[in-house]
Amino acid sequence: MNWYGVMPAMTTCLDEHLQVDHAFMTTHAQWLLHNGCTGIVSLGSLGQAATLTFAEKEAILRNMVAAAEDRAPVVAAISALSTDEAVALAKAAHQTGCSGLMVLPPYVYCGDWREMKAHVTEVFRATPLSCMLYNNPVAYGTDFLPAQIAEIAAEHENFAAVKESSTDVRRVTAIRALLGDRLQIFVGVDDAIVEGIAAGATGGGVGADVSLAST
Repeated sequence: MNWYGVMPAMTTCLDEHLQVDHAFMTTHAQWLLHNGCTGIVSLGSLGQAATLTFAEKEAILRNMVAAAEDRAPVVAAISALSTDEAVALAKAAHQTGCSGLMVLPPYVYCGDWREMKAHVTEVFRATPLSCMLYNNPVAYGTDFLPAQIAEIAAEHENFAAVKESSTDVRRVTAIRALLGDRLQIFVGVDDAIVEGIAAGATGGGVGADVSLAST
């Protein structure tokens, strides 16, 4: 898949009984794609991923793939407390027809570089899907430095993009300096998207609870 443009992190809509509102999510996803988004990301931190059951996650991904109608890629955010669960979710995303994975480090638990590399490596290996590493040290406490990103890129052919949300636009130029065009770079911090694109980023992922236009 081609990682570019605006791929918003969709919220997970709930009805008055606190059940996933799949019908509204279909309408929401189709509105986003109709208004210029180049793909959608499901099960991100804005999508209540930490509080959904595994079955709910599978159902959401299946519904989003159907809603996209092959017009744009559906990316599954892979976040879990354990590596085993993250791998299982990645495989489920592949089976439901997702086009790519946005891979996060474990939330709550913050390990060292060796542990975090081992975690994302197992997710990358779990499927042939194109993968984007989500680096958000502010939210997750784990910071993948440019040299570490380059090390992972050298080992995994399906590692295709990084969503750089460290709030430091200089990270974009640092990754470009090490890897050239080997990885596509997204900016996940709303206030830094314009500067990030100017520095060489190819797209952005912002919250989809607001109206969006393509860049």
